[in-house]
Amino acid sequence: MPKFLLLCLALALRLPLAAQTTAPALPLGAAPADAGAVLVFNNWYLPRYQASATSGADTTGALLSLFRKRRYAGFLYTIPFIVGVSLALPISTTDSRGQQHVAGEAISPPLGSAVLAATLVGFIVHANRFNKSHLVAVDRAYAAGQPIPARYRHLLNARHFAEAALLREAIAQQQAREQVAPAAGQ
Repeated sequence: MPKFLLLCLALALRLPLAAQTTAPALPLGAAPADAGAVLVFNNWYLPRYQASATSGADTTGALLSLFRKRRYAGFLYTIPFIVGVSLALPISTTDSRGQQHVAGEAISPPLGSAVLAATLVGFIVHANRFNKSHLVAVDRAYAAGQPIPARYRHLLNARHFAEAALLREAIAQQQAREQVAPAAGQ
């Protein structure tokens, strides 16, 4: 059993390295090449976007919204993780006198181990699919005129575009306040 867990851990640590793209990745704190990029939550950058009659929707902002929402949804992997742990490990209970009793054996160690391994692999694949370097690579390719890959394009919906518009408006208001504040102090 420990050998199986070590093998799963080794596979999990190797999986993100094999799935990375060949696009040059930025350091986590670095801004994209676009000088108009704005730092938003958790060191994610919102690329420049100038609305015009021919520009269409804010696809780069919608992509940022999609990636952020999907990254934050990763906490849902805790549910099958807890189920796997409860199946794989013996459960302890406390009686009315405060004494703790541990079950003699787990409910189903093989099933619990399989659930744990699948959850771990699923989380790593999910986190790798929606990481910052993929967002930067997709954004740069889109800026160069290439279409957004279908695996991301079909996930975009009106909610992501609406959040991008709200985020751009909030950034514009903050930048306007920052420009007024130094002028008022002089």
